[in-house]
Amino acid sequence: MTKVIEKLDIEKSDSKLTELLLDQDTNNILIRGFFDEDKVALTFFTIGKLSEYNNGTVVIGNTTVTNEREFLEKGLCEPIPHINLQDTFRIGDLSVRFTKWNKHKDSPFNWNDDFAIFHPVQSVLYSDKNCNDFKKVLSNSKAKKNILLTTNDFCTHPEKLYDEVDAVLILDTTMLDDKHKEKFNIIKKNLTDQGKKLPY
Repeated sequence: MTKVIEKLDIEKSDSKLTELLLDQDTNNILIRGFFDEDKVALTFFTIGKLSEYNNGTVVIGNTTVTNEREFLEKGLCEPIPHINLQDTFRIGDLSVRFTKWNKHKDSPFNWNDDFAIFHPVQSVLYSDKNCNDFKKVLSNSKAKKNILLTTNDFCTHPEKLYDEVDAVLILDTTMLDDKHKEKFNIIKKNLTDQGKKLPY
């Protein structure tokens, strides 16, 4: 049964994610939140602090390696070299490579990985077929921990993955600073204008 975690600020999220990463009974973690770069920063910062974690894979969805590299650079606030699916690169003390999730529908992968970060996952949630295919790929990942990061997380679609994960962490950085507060107010207004509620 999935344990849904309350919304936590960045400091408490770091502590909770550390706890989940060290918990041997937790394999799949879903991280939600309105601010995409903050989720990337939290994930790599927390993993990078733990000596148990050294190598892993970023499993990308309907995007390119170039776009994903640029996205990671924004979240990590550091340059990442131009790479392709065959390359391994360094983020701090972590050894990381890329793969595409749709290459792994029929066989296990990530056998020797300490972690696998699935990002972005949002696009697979709009189609039942893609979502079912993604769930199959997630079950094929043999990394010690699978971490799923949402993007543009303004609806309830990620709840389709709740049965596939052991924990849901909602990173709340809406009040982090004036820039975050302003963006959150825009998100809230846009949803209200569309007759929708905040997803969390």
